[in-house]
Amino acid sequence: MAFFSFPILFSGSSAQLDEKAAEKKQIFDSAALLQKEVSRFLEQQADLQEDTENPVRPRLPIFFVKGFNALKAKEAALNYKCPYLNLVPYTIQMQLLTEFGPSEDYPKLDKNGYFIETPRPVMEEIEQLEVDLIDYITYHYICTDKMPLLPSSLFSTMKDIAKKPLTDMNEEAVDNMFSLDTVDLLEDDCLIEMLKKCFNIS
Repeated sequence: MAFFSFPILFSGSSAQLDEKAAEKKQIFDSAALLQKEVSRFLEQQADLQEDTENPVRPRLPIFFVKGFNALKAKEAALNYKCPYLNLVPYTIQMQLLTEFGPSEDYPKLDKNGYFIETPRPVMEEIEQLEVDLIDYITYHYICTDKMPLLPSSLFSTMKDIAKKPLTDMNEEAVDNMFSLDTVDLLEDDCLIEMLKKCFNIS
């Protein structure tokens, strides 16, 4: 599966004239990193499939849509249109389209350029985040023999999940969502502690 990317172009001279240049460049760089991480995750899913003649379409991780929308919110707050960020949905879609053909499952964009999310229960989203993180780390390790950094949009994804009603949320439930396999894989409890902090669970 082809790894999709494109050159990063950011004008340093124009940035000096813009008081918000640092924030804009952060959005630009974060968009480039998000695109790279998701593209690699899709590529590794495809490479590790046993049935190469009838491959299954790779799934998008939950931190793609939520991470992208978080960057769009930052972009809007600056009244800025990031050229790289607004290409990311199309480059990822093209990567899947080239290898696997069209699909109705690819998330749609609204009139403001945000991904439209299908509402889901908070615990279902946490379960999906756990699965995606385990696969993200496992696939990268199998393909490269190296442990990856955690996805750059992990914290913004957790913050978005935390906005939902948490009437059924408690510390035991959070611990159960992050299995021992996840903790063993990362060699510490950082994910559980980050999630507890995000949800204000002591």
